[in-house]
Amino acid sequence: MAEDAHVLWDQYFVLTKEMQKFLDREDIDEFLNIAEQRNVIFDRMQEATTPEHKKTDEYKEFLAKLQPIAKDVMDRAKSWLARSKQRNVKVRSYTASPGFQPNGHMVNTKY
Repeated sequence: MAEDAHVLWDQYFVLTKEMQKFLDREDIDEFLNIAEQRNVIFDRMQEATTPEHKKTDEYKEFLAKLQPIAKDVMDRAKSWLARSKQRNVKVRSYTASPGFQPNGHMVNTKY
């Protein structure tokens, strides 16, 4: 079981790094797909990691190398979400304006 935990730690770390790459590319669909995979690995990792594992130097090293990357992914995902919400608000503000017709109807009726 100890080997399973170590393998799962490695898989979790790799998936976190992959999430970072897809944020760089702004490929959010693939980012979300990898996030789902990482959640599955996380659940399995929690089952396989015992309290004795958490006391080992290997686990502490795993956390030390994971935490800055995970924080970066979280911060950049939040930033992307905020930008996405802003864009959505801008788009809705144009479609919600009374009398605004983006097909040029107002201009066409004058000529």
